[in-house]
Amino acid sequence: MDTTGQLQGKRIAVTRAAERAEGLAAALSSEGAEVLVCPIIAYAPPDDPDRLEAALERLDQYDWIIFTSVAAVDTLARYQALPPPLHVRVAAVGKATAAAIESRGGRVDLLPAQQNAEGLLAELRNVAGQRFLLPVSDIARDTLAVGLREREALVDVVTAYRTVPGPGVRDLIDPLCRRAIDAVVFSSPSTLRYLIDGMEQFGIARSVARALFDGVALIAIGPTTAQALRDEGLPVAAQAPNPAVEGVAEAVCAGLNDVGARLRRAHQ
Repeated sequence: MDTTGQLQGKRIAVTRAAERAEGLAAALSSEGAEVLVCPIIAYAPPDDPDRLEAALERLDQYDWIIFTSVAAVDTLARYQALPPPLHVRVAAVGKATAAAIESRGGRVDLLPAQQNAEGLLAELRNVAGQRFLLPVSDIARDTLAVGLREREALVDVVTAYRTVPGPGVRDLIDPLCRRAIDAVVFSSPSTLRYLIDGMEQFGIARSVARALFDGVALIAIGPTTAQALRDEGLPVAAQAPNPAVEGVAEAVCAGLNDVGARLRRAHQ
């Protein structure tokens, strides 16, 4: 899909953590958009790092380590656990995560065609008796661990980092209230939850918050984020299948077109 010129003059809010927003913000800006980086989430060390440190001390005992986020890669890099021993195979949930591993001198043995937990499970078949390490967020879905255990794999899930509210809610409230936002990109269910909860803390009721999104193209990265928007009673203008910058930019264009078409029909 050619996105050239489609974002000219559009104001787009990106809710990713600040350290993850740069690539997407640059891509959208290059298409003429005015990008507001409003980090609704942030990352913090685990409350108790002992389990993570213990797992990394016995890293050579694992057959696989699975990275489901760039934040997990960043954490293990700080512990100098990348690259892992040669016999430990490495899986990445998506292209951005794979690129982060490779940029730190690691290798990626498995990058699924479908870039999510379900896609990894589809390609990890004969794993009975194999030992897996999953360094994840404290609020990560358990889909991958459950699926591997059902196939009789031995799975250690350790909290590598915590996902916490970021400072961006205040920055997003004002342009929303002024109807000065064309699109908001939600990168995870937690970005939506922390935004709505944060708006409540600033005295904006959930019903009012939902109304402020009228006419705004709400872009979801991945199906779980899309479902979170629907559960909150908000329409999904477009869904990017994965966090790759190109796909998200295409979804933003598609979402803006969808909202524009709905507004035109409403005024006919």
